[in-house]
Amino acid sequence: MNKRDLTKGKITRGLLYMSVPAMLGMMSHTIYDLVDMMWIGRLSASAVAAVTLFSSIYFMSYVLNQIIGSGSVAILSQAFGAKSEEKIRAAITNTFTFKLITGIIAAILLYIFIEPLLGIFTQDASLIKDALAYGRIRILFLPITFSTFTVTTILRCSGDSKSPMIINILTSILNIVLDPIFIFGQVPIIGTRGLGLGVAGAAIATVISATVSLIVSSYIMFGPKSQYKLSIRDLTKIDLQVVKKITTIGLPEATSGLIRNLANLIMIGFVTSFGTLAVAAWGISGRLINLGFMPISGLMQGGSAMVGQNIGANQIDRAEEVGKVAGKLGFSAMLTVALAGFAFMPQIMQIFTSDQDVIRLGTQAMRAAIFCMPVLASGYGMATLFGGSGYTMPFLYSSIIAQWGVQIPLMFLVTNVLGLGFAWLAGTYILYSLGEVIVILYFYKKGKWKKKAIEELEMAAAVAD
Repeated sequence: MNKRDLTKGKITRGLLYMSVPAMLGMMSHTIYDLVDMMWIGRLSASAVAAVTLFSSIYFMSYVLNQIIGSGSVAILSQAFGAKSEEKIRAAITNTFTFKLITGIIAAILLYIFIEPLLGIFTQDASLIKDALAYGRIRILFLPITFSTFTVTTILRCSGDSKSPMIINILTSILNIVLDPIFIFGQVPIIGTRGLGLGVAGAAIATVISATVSLIVSSYIMFGPKSQYKLSIRDLTKIDLQVVKKITTIGLPEATSGLIRNLANLIMIGFVTSFGTLAVAAWGISGRLINLGFMPISGLMQGGSAMVGQNIGANQIDRAEEVGKVAGKLGFSAMLTVALAGFAFMPQIMQIFTSDQDVIRLGTQAMRAAIFCMPVLASGYGMATLFGGSGYTMPFLYSSIIAQWGVQIPLMFLVTNVLGLGFAWLAGTYILYSLGEVIVILYFYKKGKWKKKAIEELEMAAAVAD
């Protein structure tokens, strides 16, 4: 495990050291998602719509992952920054156990309610059948997915950015290789015999890769070469104070995630009014946005860990500078991505479907929305200060104001009042992104994140005395 002390050296170099591997690792996973959608697109536009519809509901469960994940980033990174063996062990064991239990509960609830939830959005029997064939397999392995996120977060917060990257890249390659074998009766391009499981095959390939990822990452974190010789017995030692702290920090951001996912479900309702082909175009566009957004996602993950370590080391001013640098880097990177995406969008859409109507709708949507990305990047770079300090309330307020106060009303106006086209629906992302950034900058200027960080340090010093 290659750890790095993020409290020393040049900030830009440290940010890039942490963020580029995180970005490449997530990008590999997102590329897998896109390849997955490409293979599913070879089945039919309806299959793409089914996976898109299920995914919109499935990612609601990630709210529970966020409660622990976002809360644990501050706890873990500050513990590593303070170089306290006791705090590090407590943060690791409680994060892992808490999230595993949460994943099991989420899987049970989602498995029970997935069919009636799908019925809310469509009465198309074949669409629901495909969504269930794909979705029930993904749901059963949700605890493994949650646990994989936990271990890679621990590694990243310790300053090890390379191991999660390598794991993500290798397992994504495995997924890409397995996809056509499980989906098709005859594997495209090479022509060998496949298993012909359709959309269910795509789900099986995904859960196999997730399981391999968990095994490898756990070996790195807890294996014989790790300095943290944790056993299964250690994972049963739950400290309710640590769990409470993780939950308190993570709840606002997780609630924000819930609000965002509910908003996404409502958006799908607006999209379905344009027909199945529009849903397919929206699904492909969403995955392309995720791929394009990888630079800022990497900056947020790497930057939050770096902010947390500097706060743990009582270097508040340096932590603040990390947020400023992350905002500038994010804007520059995402502007480049947006310009390239705008220019080549028809060609990009053709990779994932041969349906000309889906290509046309997807190109319109992406070109209308794509410049929200550099706007959001500037704000999210600054927001690393909130994630690293444990002050996560701004995420909640920004999601309420930007999505529910700006975007949802605009979507209603576009579809139900003005009767405008599909591209206008996607174009609401521009004003949404402006609202999000304004809220983030407001809370940065208020400086509560800094007060919280100082209070935590003073409390830790008092306990030590």
